[in-house]
Amino acid sequence: MHIVFLIFLILASSSPPIANAYCFFTPKWKLYVLNSIPADTIITHVRSKDDDLGKHIIPSNGYYYWSFCDTIDRSTHFDGEFWWGRKYQCLEVFYKLARWKCDRFGFSVEYCFWLVRPDGFYISSINISFPDPLWTFVKSWIEVENPIFCSYRS
Repeated sequence: MHIVFLIFLILASSSPPIANAYCFFTPKWKLYVLNSIPADTIITHVRSKDDDLGKHIIPSNGYYYWSFCDTIDRSTHFDGEFWWGRKYQCLEVFYKLARWKCDRFGFSVEYCFWLVRPDGFYISSINISFPDPLWTFVKSWIEVENPIFCSYRS
């Protein structure tokens, strides 16, 4: 009996984190990137060590969303690159900060929202109107001459 449980535990923890199904032993996370830049689009590229979610164009007042099952050791890590005209930024969209700001402990589904504004990037566990104290400022845009790319963990 213990061997069957151990095999099940190993299979559940080694499955890919991108998922639309029920997550065993860990919460399912739903992350949203909300474009709050008036009358302009942004481009985002989200990826982890194991999953490349590709580039996405997010229209003004639009959003990009993905969900995944966390790993049992809580090592899931997504980075995001963002472009808006000549502005750029690279962020950890899911790792330590997102867990700290968005984890409500004990819920089967956890939500995390990134708000992209002309002055930068904000994070919250609730999609609430801006400005609100629940939105935490994280990073500003940077001006770039040439494209820059995030350096990812190997």
